[in-house]
Amino acid sequence: MKSEIAKRALISVANKEGIVQLARVLKKLSFEIIATGGTAKLLQDNGIITVKISDYTGGSESSRVKTLSQRIAREILETGEIGLVVCNLYPFFEQKGKTADEMIEFIDIGGVTLIRAAAKNHKKVGVVFDHQQYPKIMDALKNKAFTKDVRLSLAQQAFDYIAWYDAIIADYLARTFSETEYFSRAAKRFIPMRYGENPHQKAAFYLNPLHQDDFKIHGGKQISYNNILDAEVSFGAVQEFDEHIACTVIKHQTPCGVAIGATQAEAFERAYAADSLSAFGGIVGLNRTVEAATAELIKKHFFEVVIAQNYQDEALEILKTKKNLRVVQVSPKLLERIVYRPVFSGILVQERDQVDYDEWEIPTKRAPNDYETDALKFAWKVVKWTKSNSVVFAIKDRTVGIGAGQTSRVGAVEIARRLSPAMNARIVMASDAFFPFRDGIDTAAHGGVTAVIQPGGSKRDQEVIDACDEQGMAMVFTHTRHFRH
Repeated sequence: MKSEIAKRALISVANKEGIVQLARVLKKLSFEIIATGGTAKLLQDNGIITVKISDYTGGSESSRVKTLSQRIAREILETGEIGLVVCNLYPFFEQKGKTADEMIEFIDIGGVTLIRAAAKNHKKVGVVFDHQQYPKIMDALKNKAFTKDVRLSLAQQAFDYIAWYDAIIADYLARTFSETEYFSRAAKRFIPMRYGENPHQKAAFYLNPLHQDDFKIHGGKQISYNNILDAEVSFGAVQEFDEHIACTVIKHQTPCGVAIGATQAEAFERAYAADSLSAFGGIVGLNRTVEAATAELIKKHFFEVVIAQNYQDEALEILKTKKNLRVVQVSPKLLERIVYRPVFSGILVQERDQVDYDEWEIPTKRAPNDYETDALKFAWKVVKWTKSNSVVFAIKDRTVGIGAGQTSRVGAVEIARRLSPAMNARIVMASDAFFPFRDGIDTAAHGGVTAVIQPGGSKRDQEVIDACDEQGMAMVFTHTRHFRH
């Protein structure tokens, strides 16, 4: 099928990469070129005859108003006299460190209108918005293969582009979650992937360009879909311990071990020892700049990913000797204040669980001692990052057993008890939600648990309290739940 578009092109580009080459091809194909100020000057400086848009419309061009014209709109949207629109937008998505007033000036109005109009009238008009499209466009025009189907495909891509552009602006200007009526994400393809959760599923990691510099991969194999899911949990969990040097080891989005230490190396060794069997192939998260001594310890084991906010140069070199180890550097600001997931062709959106607890109520006869209090506070931070139903057995500086993702709470306790080694040190237990029956307490007592932290709120709370009192256990109610599905 031959091209059916009129041989008049409107060019208005903020990113001028490749535009001279494209314009030369258009001229060879007998296109008349209309262009906005900066673009027109560039083309004319390169010997390409161009009509300035102000001369074409008989109007004037200002810093904010360039392409908004009834004539231009009619010839794109109605008559198709302008058969090709080449336009990309002010790079709002590249701006950093600017004031709100400066950012406003990078919001494109006319360009969005041009692209939308051309895409709507794709039966008569072709729309091009990315310099990476130029080679295929030139080939199609030269070979008289700029068909309706090609133009439809370009229109579909264009609507994606302007929707994404508007989403970036909306995200920048976003109000609080409770005030937001409409939800969109300003993500652009960032990391291509071989597959998703399973090899038959296609996947990619999309990220807002304003944040892409805050996610760096220093080495290793191509990062996977599952790696990134686990890495976010590992990095998020370790951020709970700002006041301590901490380490997490994560597998399948649930901790294998979490620990704090006097040194980073000590924190890592404790987290790894908490469940060294499950830690194989896990994700290591650290909340301090990664040190060379820690890197040497990590190097001795098989992990998929190490993730931290920063690395010493020597630590990076050590970790890079593990050819398959993905070494990820990420800013804590990428842990968004809201989380979301697709369901039923819609999106569930909620605030991130950033609440600790409002109360510290002690319903049992015995209050936790100082050691147990420290251990309970530690375990409570960890249980927030485990999959429900879940419990965490811990001592004051590390986890010793985690039961997670169970359909019964006593089942989670039984798993944590089984994983927990026989220890002389007193063990505490954290539960992400209330105990519906006393069986969880009785099972924990047989595992050496001396104190419990849980939300409370069950109609059988008194039964659970009585079980603790019978066992001489202390218990704390937080009145805050930490379900994580």
